[in-house]
Amino acid sequence: MSVNGDLALQAELPVLIRTAADLARHCDRAEHNEQVDREKLLRAAADLRAMGWRLAEASGIDLRQRYSERLDMLESRHPLAGGGGFDGGEAVLVSKTLLELQRAQIRHDMAYHPDVAGMPKYAQLRHFTLHLTKLTALLLDAIEGHDRDDFINNRIADIFIFGIKISTVASERLSDEVIATA
Repeated sequence: MSVNGDLALQAELPVLIRTAADLARHCDRAEHNEQVDREKLLRAAADLRAMGWRLAEASGIDLRQRYSERLDMLESRHPLAGGGGFDGGEAVLVSKTLLELQRAQIRHDMAYHPDVAGMPKYAQLRHFTLHLTKLTALLLDAIEGHDRDDFINNRIADIFIFGIKISTVASERLSDEVIATA
């Protein structure tokens, strides 16, 4: 990883911490039947997607390719793998818009993560918040020189994926404008 990549990881740590904390705060308030702000969820989702793009660029990786590989890896571990079912990795590779990525992610989740996709939206959001909290520790590890390659090759895509998943849980339809390819 380049010096720019290392600096990008360091710069994004506070953003990821703040985003995970904001989502935890949202979940806590919802659990106590207090006022929550959907716009904050949408902002958190957009921040995660933007962070994914920034980190991918700084790390010199193709985010769409890594996203595809991440879904392929997750799908290969599932009992339905190889049975002619939905191929999320291929769907990501041919997607040209955020909306197409969102649809691919929804189909992947329905096929390969029905346990989470079938939860109430609040429970899904809480589950995603737990994952993001783990990602903050993995980012800190990468900054400290531990498992940096894993973070770059897998976890940057995960950050982006959770930006899509949170939008979906918040009932946001993502843009159908063509996105740039890496």
